[in-house]
Amino acid sequence: MPDTIVPDTTLIAAKRGFVRTSSQALATTIPTGALTGMALSGADPVAMAWSVAAAVISSVLAGAASYLSILSAGIPEEYQPDRATRA
Repeated sequence: MPDTIVPDTTLIAAKRGFVRTSSQALATTIPTGALTGMALSGADPVAMAWSVAAAVISSVLAGAASYLSILSAGIPEEYQPDRATRA
């Protein structure tokens, strides 16, 4: 019987899922909507700071949801090593 509750491969996949999801969420948040409009219009720096903080926090929360999902449900089929070599 293993000594750990979560296997090492699942922890690695969860960490990768966190980084991937966080970066994807941040990449889609920054160039769209309010942040770009505020930067181009010369908006209040405090409002811009709040918007940037909200973008970063929501991206980290999305990554955390991915991390916890992989920990609880296991490694998704798309992340399995044998599928990556077949593609």
